[in-house]
Formats: sequence, structure tokens, C-alpha cells
Amino acid sequence: MRELVDVMRRVLPHYTEDHDGIRTTLVLAEATRFEDEPGLEVELVAWPDRDYYDGGLGIDQGLWEQGHCTECDTGVVSNAKRAYCPYCGSRCGLT
Repeated sequence: MRELVDVMRRVLPHYTEDHDGIRTTLVLAEATRFEDEPGLEVELVAWPDRDYYDGGLGIDQGLWEQGHCTECDTGVVSNAKRAYCPYCGSRCGLT
């Protein structure tokens, strides 16, 4: 999972467009559907803070860390506790 996230971190930001006050960006997301609840829970996959992890990608696990970007008010998930929001680039602390 962490290698996939790293590849997407390098590719997806190149498809961001700003036009007439509207910003559109491609992101990697995780969608969860709970059996007993209607609708989907969608969270953006946050990019690990490579500086914090000495150039690495963080822990080799699934997207177990969850949090919230306080800058753009979006739910995020990551394999790392220290990560960046893929939409606005703000640093996020996940638990």
C-alpha cells in the first residue's frame, strides 16, 4: 500500500487545475460502506511526511491511520501518523 501511495503522490498533483476561482485536483481516496448505514464514507489518502520518516514512507501497513485536515476540513487516512493532505498540502496528524 505505501508504495502505491508514494507513486500516486508523485503523479496526481500534476492534474490540479485552477480556473475562475475553482480548484480541481485528482486524489486517491478510500471509500467505506457500512452494512447498516446508507451512503459511503469517503476519506482522502494523505501522503506520508517523508522528511519526518527520514526519506521513507512510514510504517508498512494499510491505511490504518485516520485524521482530519484542519485547513480544508477533509477526512484523511494514511499508512503514516505524520502526513500531508493531498488537496491543500497541509500537514496532518493522524491517530
